[in-house]
Amino acid sequence: MLKEVVNDYADYFKLDLANGFQTVQDVIDNMITRLEELTSVLQMIKLKNNDCSTIVTEDICRYRNEVTILSKKIITLSEVITKLQSNIEILEKQVGKAEADFGVQTDNKLKSFLKPFLKKRDINPNNGSLIPHEKIVFSSVLDNFEGNNT
Repeated sequence: MLKEVVNDYADYFKLDLANGFQTVQDVIDNMITRLEELTSVLQMIKLKNNDCSTIVTEDICRYRNEVTILSKKIITLSEVITKLQSNIEILEKQVGKAEADFGVQTDNKLKSFLKPFLKKRDINPNNGSLIPHEKIVFSSVLDNFEGNNT
């Protein structure tokens, strides 16, 4: 029985190094192959990145003047809109004042506005009741377009 135990323990110490190292060698070879594939993919990405970066930089340089001109036009249009809004507010105030002076009602503005003109009047109008007109001054929106043709 002692001989059997010794043989069993001897079997534990027997190593098949060639077979054991072959497995390790296969794992190492597989990992090296994957690293080479990864390196080639990274090189392709780096080249494509450089190409894309160059193309985007060229596009930015090419369209820079057009974007600048477009932004100037947008600013000019914004100023025109601001002046038009101001002119409309002035006009609305004057129309409101005229409506009040003529006694215009808001239910039917066109008929009410024309009613004082369509009334039959006396032959002798009273010249003393004329109200002097006020000159309305609007700011010109065309000033924004002079010299901004670029």
